[in-house]
Amino acid sequence: MLSAFLSLGFLLLFAEIASANFKRLAPVLEAWDQSKAAGEKPAEPNKFLWLGGWEKLAAMVWAFGVSIPLLAFALACHVFLQDPALIGNFILGSAMGGNVICLSLGFGLVLLSGPLTFFRVRSMTSPVFLLLATVALIYAGLNNVLSVWEGLLLLCLIAAYGFYFRRFSSEWKHYERAFARQSLVDSSEGILPVLALLCMGIGFFLLAVVVSYPFVTELGVWARKGSEAFRLGAHLVAFALYAPWLFRCLMAIRQSPTGRAITVSSIGHACLLNVLLIPALAAFLGARDLAPSLLSLHLPAVFACTGIFVAALLIEKERGGKLSWALILFYLAYTGLGLFY
Repeated sequence: MLSAFLSLGFLLLFAEIASANFKRLAPVLEAWDQSKAAGEKPAEPNKFLWLGGWEKLAAMVWAFGVSIPLLAFALACHVFLQDPALIGNFILGSAMGGNVICLSLGFGLVLLSGPLTFFRVRSMTSPVFLLLATVALIYAGLNNVLSVWEGLLLLCLIAAYGFYFRRFSSEWKHYERAFARQSLVDSSEGILPVLALLCMGIGFFLLAVVVSYPFVTELGVWARKGSEAFRLGAHLVAFALYAPWLFRCLMAIRQSPTGRAITVSSIGHACLLNVLLIPALAAFLGARDLAPSLLSLHLPAVFACTGIFVAALLIEKERGGKLSWALILFYLAYTGLGLFY
């Protein structure tokens, strides 16, 4: 048991270090891109539709950084466990529980902290797409099985959103104007900082996977003794992996309205990865015989809190009021039902 707790601690530590390096990669890429363009003739319009400015990579890198602990856990399950059904339930349960934590507890804390800053239509595309992606996942899981074809469909959806965000969205650019900051490197340093941050991010991510071995194997022992794997993932693993993120939310949202708006943006993008990328990964790893509670409890809970999240942003609700406490109580009720259902 002690080794499992130590393993979880090192998993979170190395995942947080990897996350920090990936988040720093976005401004470094932007500085490198600007240094290349300095002194050159104005470039012709880009002929490749998928290309966008490096600054638009920032929000996606931020979301990827938030999801790194869950991605490391998912890869560790595949490497250290043998039962495909067990692996699928652990991974998908953690993703569903993580989304409920982000959209209820995390969003409730943001609304409770003070007013948000909205910028109308430009901020609405991510939440609306998240709602559509959640509906797609519900349809994919109606038979409690995720096939490879369904996994490919989920990957196509995330690729479509990535194309839209890189090409058309001005969301992150708005935040950059409202919260201007200097790049973390001197643009004259060239590509070396890019390679250094990329190598450090991948290296610490792989370390997080390796040190999670005792934690993952202990979860497998609990599941074989009768504890439902999906329940362990949705309530124990998800809360453990997202606890550092919740702590950072509490620190960031007290700083400024812009900090709160960026936190809301990161919630939307991270939850998109959780309902598209993580289930697709589970499908490719052979997610079969998923828990019956997936349809009776977890997916309805994810859909409900996603709908509340989208509706609150569409009506530009700047203050939480009763909604903040309702979201926190929603999470407590979800946890209580999940543990004893």
